[in-house]
Amino acid sequence: MTALRRAESETSVQPQTETRLLDWFDPIHDPGGVISRTVLRLDQLAAKRGVRLYPQTDFRALKTIVEPRRSLGTVMMPYADTAYTALGAHNGIWVLGVDSRGEVVSTQAGRYFDFTGTTLAAEMESFRFFYDDPGRHITPDCYCRPAPAAFEVRGSAVHSGTIWVRKDMRGPGEEGVILSQLLGKLTRLLSIAQWWPEHLFTFSSYDLYNRGVVTNFGWPHESFQVDWRFPTGTVPSAGMFWSTREEMLAWAAEEVRQLAAA
Repeated sequence: MTALRRAESETSVQPQTETRLLDWFDPIHDPGGVISRTVLRLDQLAAKRGVRLYPQTDFRALKTIVEPRRSLGTVMMPYADTAYTALGAHNGIWVLGVDSRGEVVSTQAGRYFDFTGTTLAAEMESFRFFYDDPGRHITPDCYCRPAPAAFEVRGSAVHSGTIWVRKDMRGPGEEGVILSQLLGKLTRLLSIAQWWPEHLFTFSSYDLYNRGVVTNFGWPHESFQVDWRFPTGTVPSAGMFWSTREEMLAWAAEEVRQLAAA
């Protein structure tokens, strides 16, 4: 039984593997066709690595795949977990990667937020960023201390994360394609095409930052640090990494320019 088949047997909610990413992609926002051309290129690079990409909007299936496969002691954050917040096509997209044997290779998600009249920092401090109804979940010893940049994030924004890549598919491989870098940029572009967010951001551990992994994901800005404690315990301190929509579109435009020049 393949890994994907095992995931399907564990729950009635199954990730869809009928519609490929490019067949599904129909951007609402795509200035000059830059997003479409870059998404096409990223899908081609994934195929070069032997991975087929499928778009998903049911986050229950994401939890089924990610949670059993994360490293020891790591769980899905509440803002990506349907047990704590309402998630669907109106505010989320995730991408499933599958190999030629039909086995799960990777996941990566984008989650839309509307911070009109508030800030990311205020929503984190109140725990509304994590839970639809914080009062039902947090305990008196819970806290969240945002990074300074979170006070500047207002209006529409997208969190990019919940990434998992199977161990044997990490690194560049013979093809020179690093899936984790590709998938992070892909979900940011899909989110821009759908929701046109002003900011995109993620949180990452000091370990990944010190190893240069976060920089390779293409985040131009960093802010330290985030400290937090949840009902399940303290999560290691992290950094916040972010970009504006314009910066992400500029990266995509440069990718298109380089392809045209090749």
